[in-house]
Amino acid sequence: MNRRVKKYVCAALIGAMLFSAVQPAFASGITYMPDVIAEMTEASYWANLNDDADAVILTPAEIKALNRDSALAEGTMIMDLKTAPEVYDGIARNKAVRSSATADAGYYFGWTYERNGKKADWTYYEKMIENCIDPTATEVQKVRYGIAVNRTTLQVFPSSNPILDDPKDLDFSYQALSSIRVNEPVLIYNTSADGLYYMARTSNCSGWVPAKDVAICADKAEWLSAWDIPDENKLIILDSSAYTASSNTHPATARRLLTQGTALERITDLQPDQLINNRSPYHNYAVYLPVRNKDGMYEKHAALVPQTVDASIGYLPLTRRNIARVAMNHLGDAYGWGGMLNVDDCTGLIGTIYSCFGLQIARNGNWQWNMNVEKIDVTNMSLEEKCLILDQLPLGSALSFPGHQMMYLGKADGKYYVLSTVSSVVSPDSGKTLRTRDVMINTLDVKRANGKSWLGALNRIFMLYYPTDTAKQFEVPSFAWYHDGVTHCMANGLMTGDINGTFGIGNPASGKDLAQALRFMVKGATPETAGPEYETLPSITREQAVTALWKFEQTQNQKADAALRDITVFSDAAMLESDAYQAAEWAYSAGITAGTGNGTLALEQPVTREQLAIMLYRYSLLPEHSADGLV
Repeated sequence: MNRRVKKYVCAALIGAMLFSAVQPAFASGITYMPDVIAEMTEASYWANLNDDADAVILTPAEIKALNRDSALAEGTMIMDLKTAPEVYDGIARNKAVRSSATADAGYYFGWTYERNGKKADWTYYEKMIENCIDPTATEVQKVRYGIAVNRTTLQVFPSSNPILDDPKDLDFSYQALSSIRVNEPVLIYNTSADGLYYMARTSNCSGWVPAKDVAICADKAEWLSAWDIPDENKLIILDSSAYTASSNTHPATARRLLTQGTALERITDLQPDQLINNRSPYHNYAVYLPVRNKDGMYEKHAALVPQTVDASIGYLPLTRRNIARVAMNHLGDAYGWGGMLNVDDCTGLIGTIYSCFGLQIARNGNWQWNMNVEKIDVTNMSLEEKCLILDQLPLGSALSFPGHQMMYLGKADGKYYVLSTVSSVVSPDSGKTLRTRDVMINTLDVKRANGKSWLGALNRIFMLYYPTDTAKQFEVPSFAWYHDGVTHCMANGLMTGDINGTFGIGNPASGKDLAQALRFMVKGATPETAGPEYETLPSITREQAVTALWKFEQTQNQKADAALRDITVFSDAAMLESDAYQAAEWAYSAGITAGTGNGTLALEQPVTREQLAIMLYRYSLLPEHSADGLV
């Protein structure tokens, strides 16, 4: 090899090494969010962080018990379809549907668009409202029992017209409410005026469904036979999307889209050399598929699902490893508001993942909050305390903030990771709002459009597979010692954190912190009337804090004459000057301070922000404040 050739070869090798070193996010041609590596897309990465990854969390019987409880709990909107009333008042339903449709139209009117980019006027919505009214409705009608034959969605209105917030974006329509899987049971009520839609109820939502996507069963018994079958006779689809085998001979069952969580009846009595759809079933799962006949009625036909499809005979055992396995099957999928585009939105994704285990999850976060499962309200917690809770949180927990829900994966290299289907984030490259519309893994450091991190915005945590009324409860992470104080101060505006919710645990409290708290404790207070002497102090001592509260108490509550406790039990009490002594005596007697735990008051030491928060919280609990409006 001559010198020139060697030079070019060396340059090429160096360039290749540099490229691989500076672009880890593009490993194997796949783009990842910051701090996400290729190994994190494997279920084993997250499962192996758990010592009990393969332990069964709930048995099938316990899952069914939780589902029954969720259907009975008020506000979950989960329904046991098998026990639903079999007749209803169609006239009354017409009135109720018109009322709700008019309210929905009023909400969307004025800021939404038609498919052609035109602003949607009232006539646009009025036509959809009128189509909600079933002209054949009677006071006594029988519920019809339906089976979904296609992957479809429930809608707000019985119409193919979209409700767009961006005339250039046809991939986001507020028409969609919730997804429906193939072979999912529905209750059918009124029919739209044009006959093209049914008012339907799934197990966790209601809305309008295209009639072409549902087959009507002859009776309840036939309906139950399609889906209420033993778990061991079910094939559960675990891929985010899969298709039945191709066939020109039997087009009714060919290339049918099956999304994750679809449960199909297995054909368990295959005969030797039996053909299905003109071919042998080798390397295929043999199943029954629902078909809608020309008259709209239900039949089941044999079909094949290729062995290459990730599927399970019966529901998967509910383990953390299996949760991670199923969740990773969605990576890279598009975002589908209300289940449109044959994919899920954020809360829909959580429900879909858990459907692979037979677990029924409420449709949205507010309804989930009414489920009898372990949950934590972290709305007013500091970022520091949220981190303490996340450190103890199990894989598969649902994390929420207004407008978004995520599945918690775990902690790696000091960062917290989640998987979710994301509509938009602040770009880590440009700092601008970026439309992602993607199922992805990212850390909770990701920013929202308002500049707040996901961790800072976090307000609810759900452990959806831990019922609160069984012996297999999850031990909710214990709160930090300063929890009540920080939460009280943040909730009432006495003290605030930064934009990400960091409270500054361990940092010294400033005089400004104290003055702000004093002003907020009484409405109408001003810097001149509450704490003006503290405003410019960079830090304050414990003595200054209790003295300020003592003086403030004297101005607010002249009747405070509770019996005082002896503070000479503290070795440093005798060194206090008169005002400080009286303040300490009052604070100790009122339970606002109890010393430092080593027999001293240590009032000369700086007070930290969380210590000040605890003092303010304990002050708010004094009995005489309940009638004074003090917070």
